[in-house]
Amino acid sequence: MTDTEKIKKCFEKTTFQRLLTCSMILMVSLVFGLFSLLVTWLSEGKIRQNVKNNMSIVVEQFDVYLNNYIANIDTGFKAFESDQNLLNLQISSQNERYLSYTAANYIYVKKLLNQFLNANSTSVYGVYINFSDGRIMTQAYEKDLLKINYSYEKWKERFPKNQYYWVDADYCRDLIPDPQVGAVLFHLYEDVNTHRNGIILIAVKAEFFEEILDVAALDKDAGISLITDYGIMHFGNLNASKQVDNRRDYLVHKAEETKEIQSQVLDGYYFMYKNMDFTNWKLVYTVKETSISNAHYIMRDVMISTVLMIAASAVLLSLLSRAVSRPLQELIKKVENKNVLEHEISVTSYAEINSLSSGLEQMRQRINHLLVQIEAEQEAKRQIEIALMQEQINPHFLYNTLYSIMQLCEMKKPEKASRMIEALSAFYRIGLNEGKNIITVREEMEHVKNYLFIQHFRYSDLFDYTVDCSPEILNCRIPKMSLQPLVENAIYHGIKQKHEFGNLCILGGTSDGICAYLEVHDDGPGISQEKMEAIRSALKGGITTGISFGMKNVDSRIKFEFGSEFGIEFYSEPGDTCVRIKFKMEDA
Repeated sequence: MTDTEKIKKCFEKTTFQRLLTCSMILMVSLVFGLFSLLVTWLSEGKIRQNVKNNMSIVVEQFDVYLNNYIANIDTGFKAFESDQNLLNLQISSQNERYLSYTAANYIYVKKLLNQFLNANSTSVYGVYINFSDGRIMTQAYEKDLLKINYSYEKWKERFPKNQYYWVDADYCRDLIPDPQVGAVLFHLYEDVNTHRNGIILIAVKAEFFEEILDVAALDKDAGISLITDYGIMHFGNLNASKQVDNRRDYLVHKAEETKEIQSQVLDGYYFMYKNMDFTNWKLVYTVKETSISNAHYIMRDVMISTVLMIAASAVLLSLLSRAVSRPLQELIKKVENKNVLEHEISVTSYAEINSLSSGLEQMRQRINHLLVQIEAEQEAKRQIEIALMQEQINPHFLYNTLYSIMQLCEMKKPEKASRMIEALSAFYRIGLNEGKNIITVREEMEHVKNYLFIQHFRYSDLFDYTVDCSPEILNCRIPKMSLQPLVENAIYHGIKQKHEFGNLCILGGTSDGICAYLEVHDDGPGISQEKMEAIRSALKGGITTGISFGMKNVDSRIKFEFGSEFGIEFYSEPGDTCVRIKFKMEDA
């Protein structure tokens, strides 16, 4: 292996991070050297002003970071608190008739709670919810459950106003003994009508404030304090922070005079403070004045030692910059190619570029695979629609209905024949619907009523039927001909198998205002447990064997339109077989 090949191989193994680090070290060295000469010439006042400006930027950044995190927590808290499922739980009773709805509310609130905690894992330690009557819902984010000494009367005495409270935990450590909690956001609620009360509380990690305020990076003589309405949180140098305790009222008054950052020197300490808009807390940066005054001597000594590196740095930095940019430019050229999906993306360079190139190539292959998959799904959808149209125009149903109409004419019963023709016309008018696949529940109910009218005329000695639908879902959208296949199954596979007079019932409504349902009930002999499991497996696995095409067709179209969590559900016992269509409440 030649020296050139060895160098090339070593270069390919070198990481982008290492190259960039070397480049930045050299660049900083150059800037540092020039800056050291300027610092030596500048006066003490100019240096102090520069340091103050830097401190002002730090305070501003801390203010922005804290406000952003706290705003996210506050927004999430209020959205979570106003969720209808949580409100239902607050007013619900353990003795309510439909406990399944209460369980569904708990499950949904649990999901919302996990989403909130995952979204705010950096800052939130845990959430505490107490419904006052013994039903307590707690959630710890990491290892331990949140420890709260809760009594509504005791908390109400301490915090009497009906508002949202942002409180540092040290102020109420008797109520919140958990040392890992730094601050809390909570709201005490009370319903005078139901005599219910409780609390919803979010605990913020104590370590979150240290991390966001970057305490480890502070000057050794500097401290940061957060003055709340009830106490003070200190970080960094304790001696510097204690200066804030002695001037709390004064700093609060001065900070509220303006929204801008203010600064002044008091008893040998430099104070920089600002009022935080969102929580109305006061952020105070405190540092010894001598630490600022001596800063330029330290910088001068450091800068002089770097001057000798400037000449060599300029040459090496140029070479490194070229080494970094060349493979990136090559990769950019390949990615910007109009036919990028048709050609392999491959660049050989140092580790990060090789990894990026490999990732882009995998993404290219995945996109091509998805394009093929989308085409297959579109074709499958087209086949389902074709099959649906074939199901819509059932020749046997049409022949039998026309034959019944002919019998009525021969029996000289024109009024009944006219009603049959009207029902048949309306049935096919809605069923065809100019090729549209989505109609309203109102139209779907009219469609199935016409179908039942015709079938009842033919089988009047076989069954009676009832149709009842809640008005609040009549304008919701649903794939057309969702009910008719299920009603047909109920007649031919349910009531006819009973070998005696039967009843058919169609119901529609909603239990939560989010999901709607349409149910087809028959009092036939029912379905065996083994047959029900086979049908459920067929629906879940997309298998058509052992299940009517109509039922599978309806389930597939509901899932395609509203999502996999919707579709057909059913249960059966002797005397009551129910097939339910579950769909989302969306107006057409």
